[in-house]
Amino acid sequence: MKPNLPAIGRLFHPSGAFDQTRAIVFLCALIFGSVCGTVHAIDDIPEGGFRWIQGYDGNEPTVGFRVDGRLRIEAPDEPQSVGINLSSGRIDVGTTGEILVQYGPGGSRFINGDLVNEGLVTLKSVLLFSRDGAEWVNRGVIEAATYMGLGITGKGARFRQVSGEIRVAGPSSRFEFYNQSRFIYEGGRVLARPLLVAASAEVASETTQELALRFAAQGSTLEGRFPSDLSVAVASDEAFGPGSLLLNSVTPIEGVIELVAASGSPGALLQLPDSGMTLAPRGVLRVKPGAGLSEIRGGLAVEGLLDIQGSARWSTSGKALTHRGKIRLPFGGRLLVTAPLVQTGGTLQVEGGELVFSQGLSIEGGTVIAAGILSGHLTNGALAVVDQEQPGRVRGEWTQTSAGTLQVKVRETSVASGAALQVTGPLNLRGTLEVVLADGVQLSRGAVLKLVQADSLNGWFERLVLPPLGAGLHWQVVPSEDEVCLRVRDTPPPVLIEWVQRASGDRVRVSGPWSLETQAAFRVSHDLKSWTTVERRSPFAGLTWFPVPKPDEPGAAALTVYQAILSP
Repeated sequence: MKPNLPAIGRLFHPSGAFDQTRAIVFLCALIFGSVCGTVHAIDDIPEGGFRWIQGYDGNEPTVGFRVDGRLRIEAPDEPQSVGINLSSGRIDVGTTGEILVQYGPGGSRFINGDLVNEGLVTLKSVLLFSRDGAEWVNRGVIEAATYMGLGITGKGARFRQVSGEIRVAGPSSRFEFYNQSRFIYEGGRVLARPLLVAASAEVASETTQELALRFAAQGSTLEGRFPSDLSVAVASDEAFGPGSLLLNSVTPIEGVIELVAASGSPGALLQLPDSGMTLAPRGVLRVKPGAGLSEIRGGLAVEGLLDIQGSARWSTSGKALTHRGKIRLPFGGRLLVTAPLVQTGGTLQVEGGELVFSQGLSIEGGTVIAAGILSGHLTNGALAVVDQEQPGRVRGEWTQTSAGTLQVKVRETSVASGAALQVTGPLNLRGTLEVVLADGVQLSRGAVLKLVQADSLNGWFERLVLPPLGAGLHWQVVPSEDEVCLRVRDTPPPVLIEWVQRASGDRVRVSGPWSLETQAAFRVSHDLKSWTTVERRSPFAGLTWFPVPKPDEPGAAALTVYQAILSP
């Protein structure tokens, strides 16, 4: 039976000088009774014993055997497959045993059968583990030289890391899985960054001692646990094509997932289960920079960090996506969300990047930092922060509810200053406006604060939280249909407004100077006790009604008088 030998030349690139110790090893082989040339059967190799397999093409199967000494596999000069083809049983490498896969100019090396290693496997060349359904159990040590490693090529083959260690010389030394083969982690240390997985993997341990996996094929799967010391990369490039990973029956993500869509590649896909997935508070899902498009499919409750440094699309079957952790979009980051996005806590930081939400974004808790581009309909019912230093741009509609607060950090106070929030669409306002001054900003008479610019302005804030001013100064709201703008002016004398309730009809009595600057427009209810200002355009921050003693005038016993003072 010929071993299953796929084309892996694009992954492994053997290099190095010809082994000049061949003559010495040949003499050692004769001394220890090893077989040179074609080998049809292998007996148990006792401790201190030695076998040298050279020139064997795998056509004559052998039964299982045990290695307590050294077994050396070396390809001949000719391009010929060299290795071990088992007809039954398995290879057991004892604690004193070693399998040495030696580099040479000849063909590929392989083991076609089951193997249990408790000793040492030294890979100075690429070794193919190639029988369909075979199992490699590692409890010992596997060492791989530069550019060398292990290729699991048998269909449905399993590699179980139970204990022991996998050691590699550097990033070029890799373990690669093909043809529906599977990597199963149960324990031990894997000192490879990363261990390349091209099919599927399972993590059966609560800790992995900093295991790194890389999925670079379509249809890859990961099952089991996802502890904080596990990192996963889903990668695609021009050589491999698109990479995809399905998280199937995986615990909440406490480690790191990175999507890498290199320049010119068709993209990297992370497929979440139909039931959804949770990105735990310590978990990180990062889209790395690259010209390709990364995609996240399925529901994801974000409690950790969603870090979008490249271009990504997040889509579901229509269910709302919830966020209460941290979503970050720095410069170069772009995320398209095709389902309703609801933030119930945490932070949404658009810091130079772009967030597109085709089904709307609802901020019900936490903070949104708008320092980039937000496209879609945004409803702010929590805290939205904007800064003149890096203005936020909304391409769509911005609606703020009574529970919402718009906090604006001011750095310039001139007529020529730009707005901290620019809305290409309608701006619907209620709730609170809070103005925060940057360090070193001083307010004096004539200062102008341009806060928000929109296509149209509807409604007004119900509460203003403004920095204190010096004596003799007050805040004035500059009337506008498309801009939120404040000005610092001299303080006018107060205006007294009295509401006199009569049996024959109510009336309003105004005392004090009245001008266009102090004029207020009121819309009131018939019940004075629940009187509210529905619409007010005035330079004043507040208006409060309270009962006063009845006036000393004829018929005063039938009057109920309320008054308010318009003041800074």
